[in-house]
Amino acid sequence: MESNGANLNGNALNGNSSDKSTLDEGLVRHALDDDIRNVIIIGSGPSGYTAALYTARANLQPLLIAGSLDPKTSRIKGGQLMATSDIENFPGAIESGDVAIEDVKGLTGPDLMGRMEKQALHFGAEMIEEFVTEVDLCTSPGNVYTVKTESGQTYRTRSIIIATGASAKRLGIPAEDKFFGQGGGVSTCATCDGHSYRGKTVAVVGGGDSAMEEANYLARLVDKVYLVHRRDEFRASKIMLKRAQDNPKIEFRLHSTIEDIKGKPHPNAEIMPFFRDKEVVAAAVLKDTRSGEISEIEVDGIFVAIGHTPNSELFKSQLKMDEAGYIEHDGHMRVMPSITCESPVMRRLEYVPGVFVAGDISDHVYRQAITAAGMGCMAAIEAERYLAEVMTEVAGVDPGTVDISPESIAQSHWSHERDQIGEKSILERVVEAEQL
Repeated sequence: MESNGANLNGNALNGNSSDKSTLDEGLVRHALDDDIRNVIIIGSGPSGYTAALYTARANLQPLLIAGSLDPKTSRIKGGQLMATSDIENFPGAIESGDVAIEDVKGLTGPDLMGRMEKQALHFGAEMIEEFVTEVDLCTSPGNVYTVKTESGQTYRTRSIIIATGASAKRLGIPAEDKFFGQGGGVSTCATCDGHSYRGKTVAVVGGGDSAMEEANYLARLVDKVYLVHRRDEFRASKIMLKRAQDNPKIEFRLHSTIEDIKGKPHPNAEIMPFFRDKEVVAAAVLKDTRSGEISEIEVDGIFVAIGHTPNSELFKSQLKMDEAGYIEHDGHMRVMPSITCESPVMRRLEYVPGVFVAGDISDHVYRQAITAAGMGCMAAIEAERYLAEVMTEVAGVDPGTVDISPESIAQSHWSHERDQIGEKSILERVVEAEQL
């Protein structure tokens, strides 16, 4: 077993004993110690819900805490997609029914997240909606970790999956919240919401590669793109900048910031009571950063592309992060200790046993719902393998008698009827091997 120097003894499994007599069918239902969880998932969204689904189907009875320290995005379970209108690029996320191909519509972000949540809960996941205020990974790595929430509750767990995501940076003006998300006209994701602006005029704010990429993407859909940037110098790479400059649909508005947003009645205001008092974006009010002059541009949407902030503050000085604060991981989704961690035991580890990461909290490149979901799946399978390794050692089972490889665990998730095809969960297989 890959203990990597951590004390993966009986305490790692049940908190106080390595007595084999406890390893019976009750273990599979996790009745060893009610106050020690097998898996806690911090954060919801595609990565968190997928991790919850997979660990629930593995009989791990995961607890998903749908919150972090960012009240703008994480207070709402489902993460950033809760502020997204139609989602067209998540496979299968379409409105069902007998409709023509050309009339197919994507699900809204809340609809997709609602379905993911129900699916995870159906298979046995438990969920609470709170902020996580403290996570202790350093005191006893490889044993039992503690997670504290804003209500004062403390949870103990054998493994953790971090899926706290990242928050898109915002303009910070009062009018922004009024129009942000749900089709109001302000968005932080062109690939999520750009299709809603076909044939219209939009603005993109930013001067980095993300802004150039968003502008070029939107130019394929809309009639005109204003690229608003506060300087005439760019952080974007030369090739990305040139692509935007060469695009006839993109007009640069340099030395400019958006100071206000003006609205107009929602197009559905007269036919749907819900939208009666709602507005959508009509114009952006620009301020020249040199002269202070105020001007307006008529736009139907504003895409803010000034970067993201990973929700990783909880793990500062505990886990290894890049310069921007994204949590790094090895090829098995395992997190690595920070060199500034106070625990000398923790600093000697190659990775932190039983702690995994998934989604935008560790991905500053793709940041798509589908990639986050995929990472949630991988983290869940690795957490399942980790717990199986601990059980194998505690039970004294010969590792050669049970295949606890990621490939074998993944195969056990191929069918809900896995018992009928001879593929049981890995925990059931370990228990059966111990009883032989």
